[in-house]
Amino acid sequence: MFIKVTKNREGTHYVSIVEGYREGDKVKHRTIKSLGKLKDLEATNPNFLTELKEDVKAGNFQVTPETLSLTLDLNKKIDNPLQNYGWMLLDKIYRSLGISQVFRTHQKGTKSKIDFDKVCRLLTVKRMLDPQSKRRSVQSQRDLFGDFNLTEQDVYRALDSFSSLSEQIQLQMHRAITKNVGRTGALVFYDVTNYYFETDLDDEPTEVDGETLPAFRKRGPSKEKRPNPIVQMGLFMDTNGIPIAFRLFPGNCVDVKTYLPAVEQIKKQFGIERIVVVADKGMNSKANISETLQNENGYLFSQKVRGTRGAPKDIQTFALNPEGWLANDLDTFAMKSMIRKRTVNKKEITEKILVTWNQKYDYREKIRRQKSVEYAEKLTAAERFRLTMKKGGKRYLEVENVDEETGEIKKLTPHISIDEEQIAFDEQFDGINVLITSETEMSDKEMLATYRSLSRIEDCFKVMKTTFDARPIFVWTRPHIEAHFLICFISLTIMRLLERKLNGQISPEKIQNALLSARCRPLDKGYWEVFGNEDFLRINELLGKNWTRQFIPLEFLRNYGK
Repeated sequence: MFIKVTKNREGTHYVSIVEGYREGDKVKHRTIKSLGKLKDLEATNPNFLTELKEDVKAGNFQVTPETLSLTLDLNKKIDNPLQNYGWMLLDKIYRSLGISQVFRTHQKGTKSKIDFDKVCRLLTVKRMLDPQSKRRSVQSQRDLFGDFNLTEQDVYRALDSFSSLSEQIQLQMHRAITKNVGRTGALVFYDVTNYYFETDLDDEPTEVDGETLPAFRKRGPSKEKRPNPIVQMGLFMDTNGIPIAFRLFPGNCVDVKTYLPAVEQIKKQFGIERIVVVADKGMNSKANISETLQNENGYLFSQKVRGTRGAPKDIQTFALNPEGWLANDLDTFAMKSMIRKRTVNKKEITEKILVTWNQKYDYREKIRRQKSVEYAEKLTAAERFRLTMKKGGKRYLEVENVDEETGEIKKLTPHISIDEEQIAFDEQFDGINVLITSETEMSDKEMLATYRSLSRIEDCFKVMKTTFDARPIFVWTRPHIEAHFLICFISLTIMRLLERKLNGQISPEKIQNALLSARCRPLDKGYWEVFGNEDFLRINELLGKNWTRQFIPLEFLRNYGK
């Protein structure tokens, strides 16, 4: 920006403020503001021009033009020049995580000319804003404001490096978040879900350097009841709802078997001496509890309380005892606790048990059981009983394969009746939930509040599966699968950090749509027109960004995410 004095044919001098801008490889000038005749300005202040030049040079004089004359080419062909600039807000958070440094260090030890960091940034923002395949992400990279200029070959070759650097990147992200947000890592939440592939075939074991590696994509207990091969993903989350780390397991690995390897990995990876893990009843097994305590860690699990098998009898007795309950003022919620000693793998342990009753859950379970009983009544006909594969209604059926009078075995025509005793037994536990923990000093309210936070990890899985379309998965080699989930993990972490900056006032879906609406197009004289929906404007307001003008200089747009 500088001061320009021009003279017209009559010899009158005019003063204007002018700035330079770049159009391609050429530098051009545009008038920001016309101040008028020099003699009129110096009439009130003889040193006006000198002082003005000093102010502009020192950066003390900032002015934004209110109008600008543009030239339109009326013969221009129809095209679609709109590009997204909302991604730069995500890129700012990406850069704050220090991932680029990991790639720079890796790049020094290779001869590859691929810009691994740029590939990761492209795949991350594409996963967050417009989830596509890796190929489509490359093909549509010009939809983003900026210059990625990556090839499809660059992207697929980079995936192998992403896989090998996954643990380093997770560790670097953990360190950055610990420094910028605050994270102790002593209390973490853990859960498992799975993701399916667009194929019908399981992997086969492979040999690498004489070592047999187990199959990775395998059919297993799909959360979505799909017949396709899957992989299991174990995810750790901190108390702020921000992901800490993830680990992948073969699709046929049941949830409970993922717990110990994942916990030991995160302890070793992040240098945590003792960790308390919060998880649901799927991780609650004697083996997991025994090994957890042996490794000097802690746990807070939900506990099975229903049924005649698997549920501890002492906890059932305590839960059904009418004494000791503390209820709220409306009698819609109650809880009680006890300290319990038991033997696990020949070693005595001490646990705290918290039993809660919730009127809403009580009502919900009664409705569910009523539907199960109604379905069970339809299965009392032997033929229909044999044909159905559903187990829900069969729980309340009593099947007698032996004729009481003759002793004859009747496998094809058994006597089937409603099991009233099982119904009555289950009814006792309506609305009751049980938590167990090794941390006996925890208060009842602290146990309850801590476990309730576990629901946020389910929300993490929801964001990955729906907002980011993490499945179905189309890549098929293990390194590329691991790279795919690393991109999803980075995307999820960035989304959670942005939600935190916005004080949780805007949902991930609205954030995605808002940033996707942030588009721009070039005009004339170095100016661009920018767009954005109401949520996008609100995001900028919550972040303290002054972003309300629709027509801005190119240099302003380039600095949007900084």
